[in-house]
Amino acid sequence: MSKRTPIYIVCSPRPRNGKTFVARLVTDFLRTGHPKVEAFDVNLHEPVLSEFIPRETRVIDIAATHDQMAMFDSLVRDDAVPKVVDLGHGSYVRFFDLAEEIGFVRETRRRAIEPIILFPVDEHASSGAAFGALHQRFDGLTLIPVHNDAIAKGHLYRERFRTAEAAAVPLKVSVLPPGLKAYADMPEYSFADFHEKLPIEIPLGLSFELRNWTRRTFLEFRELELRLLLRKLRSSLQGAM
Repeated sequence: MSKRTPIYIVCSPRPRNGKTFVARLVTDFLRTGHPKVEAFDVNLHEPVLSEFIPRETRVIDIAATHDQMAMFDSLVRDDAVPKVVDLGHGSYVRFFDLAEEIGFVRETRRRAIEPIILFPVDEHASSGAAFGALHQRFDGLTLIPVHNDAIAKGHLYRERFRTAEAAAVPLKVSVLPPGLKAYADMPEYSFADFHEKLPIEIPLGLSFELRNWTRRTFLEFRELELRLLLRKLRSSLQGAM
């Protein structure tokens, strides 16, 4: 049983719900375990991920055919390079229309690729409706609700973002205290760096606190990886029977 290369699509039809923050976290998490990671910043007129992770990130104009082809060609390429899509609300509909048109899920299943949608939850009913619509539209695609406590307490919206899949346990992102956020929002720093070492430019107490927060958050992604691997193992064992 071979491990499948992940594609994380971080998306929501709603603005200002911490989506790019989640995309940045998962990109930096992947950078701690892979020699190469590719990211796509698909936010109309307001790219942000590329400001924090410029070397790994390509800004995509979803309305440009050349950019569409370049992005989807890369996403379905079996090159063992993990990828992250930071999908803005203004590009949300067009992206999934294109994904359906080209048979994106079918193409990834033909290759050793695991597409995973990370969907930040919020209080708006339209978000819950969009979450359910993705479930119906892309059957079998792994869809994970993300409960970011800085945006919305996840337990208040579990009924609206329900999933029956065992691997799709909600991801939890705890609140980053204001004293730490000022440092974490500086473009020259990455969470991958915070995970590995203490930045000398930050006061020692805050450095320890920021590294501990980062490690707790990265553990959420690590446990997701393990759940997906266990699902693959169970499926493989069932197929061998």
